[in-house]
Amino acid sequence: MAADLDKPTLNASHRCDACGSRAYVRVNIETGINEAGYVDNGELFWCRHHANEHMPVIKARCNVLHLLDETRFLTDHIKDDHWVEGQAAKKPGT
Repeated sequence: MAADLDKPTLNASHRCDACGSRAYVRVNIETGINEAGYVDNGELFWCRHHANEHMPVIKARCNVLHLLDETRFLTDHIKDDHWVEGQAAKKPGT
């Protein structure tokens, strides 16, 4: 069965590790090798603001095992005919 990409995986119980807001980004990074010789990993959750702030450093310094970015769901509820990037919503009759 194919993954349902139209629905978010992260929900309101997933909180940003930096500020406590709802998380829309989850990143798994390698944290080392355990005694059994397997890769240990850590999981970080971020809101979009903190993901934008920290991801360049994480990508440069860490081995990223998995990245889930669901920030697209932040604007899914806004209809295209009422929203133009960088502009206010259109007023009726304009």
